[in-house]
Amino acid sequence: MKYNTDINIVGSIPDYHLIIKALPLLYNNEDDELNKILITDNEFNLRTEKSRKRFLSVLSSAFVNENQKLNDFAGKLLIDDRIDDRSKEIVLFWLFSINNKLFNELNNKVFLKNYYQGRAELPSSDVQAYLKDLISRTPELKGKWSEVTIKTIASKYLTVLKKLNLLEGSRKKTFCFVRVSDELIVCLIHLYSLLDQQEFNFLQHNFANWMFISKESILERVKKIAKKEWVYINYNGTDLRVESAFKSKNIIDGLFRRS
Repeated sequence: MKYNTDINIVGSIPDYHLIIKALPLLYNNEDDELNKILITDNEFNLRTEKSRKRFLSVLSSAFVNENQKLNDFAGKLLIDDRIDDRSKEIVLFWLFSINNKLFNELNNKVFLKNYYQGRAELPSSDVQAYLKDLISRTPELKGKWSEVTIKTIASKYLTVLKKLNLLEGSRKKTFCFVRVSDELIVCLIHLYSLLDQQEFNFLQHNFANWMFISKESILERVKKIAKKEWVYINYNGTDLRVESAFKSKNIIDGLFRRS
């Protein structure tokens, strides 16, 4: 996976409900319905053919995985009305992290690092400093991104996080409190399982960071979920192996039953 500037385009999409609505259609190859809402009905208010193509192109690049089982499961999550918008925004954060190398790295090395340290805000200068360091140690990026591009990426990155309700504020971006439900954590572990990551120590894996809870609390939280028979775990005192207990076709119904 190579670095790209998809963050800039994703940050320019005005309403992320558009992404939530479009992705399931894209995952399921429902081209006729996607063309209808994009072109015939112009529900997204994309006025030119160029802007529509740009929107579809970045969706494919930033949110579509080569693993079709992962796409199928993600589409079901985004289309199900039993899952609230806040949870769907977190799912978008996970999907973009999985599919975009730069977004993944900025999340783990800058955003979440500062989040877990308890800092109040995330300045653009922190993101810019990391990007400059990344360029200095990455041959493929040397001479590729100008100072203006670096500032733009940093600004758009913070905008993406704000639109996902992970940051708030206009001039200064401050951290939002994020609580991920047990049900949504199981969905994260299911994505992890679909990517065949089960042999890794979950406590040291990037996916564990995306639970938005401290490392000290991860083991107890996962043990609690395992008691519901939603996940399988194996802990030997240092390494934690986790795996979804569901098959893709029944996980959402199993987790999000209507009362």
